[in-house]
Amino acid sequence: MPITLTAALVLVPALLFAARFLSKKLPWGKYARRSSRVDVTLLVIGVIGLVLHCVAMFYRSILAVIPGTDGYIAAVNAMGPASVVLYVVPALLVLIGLRRQRPVALVIVAVTLVAVCVTMYNGGPLSIHLVTIAAATVAIAGTAALLVKRPPDRHKPAVA
Repeated sequence: MPITLTAALVLVPALLFAARFLSKKLPWGKYARRSSRVDVTLLVIGVIGLVLHCVAMFYRSILAVIPGTDGYIAAVNAMGPASVVLYVVPALLVLIGLRRQRPVALVIVAVTLVAVCVTMYNGGPLSIHLVTIAAATVAIAGTAALLVKRPPDRHKPAVA
């Protein structure tokens, strides 16, 4: 994976979340929907799983520094059923975590995740796979940063 793409895959979500925290107009009130703590947790776990899958494929030596990751790295790079499961489960967690968001946003994220999966396992050109990874990154980060409202505060009583 080209280092410029890797930098962009880190920078774009960072900029989206920075914009969210710096702007009082984000998340977009008219389009945003509240997520539960469980939703946010599933989303984060799913994203971590997807990132680990990518790192195992493109930056093995970085992940190999963590003790006990050799089996995971081997399973991902074997491109067999275990690799598919290690991609699909985090992708499903992301979708479950975003399930309360606008249907169009959820469909965009789902389509990009399916595109990543198809281009990863169909033996096609790496360049197409990298484009789908970039699209999925923007879709997930954009949805999370611009549309996901914070879970309700547990300490405040609900207003009727």
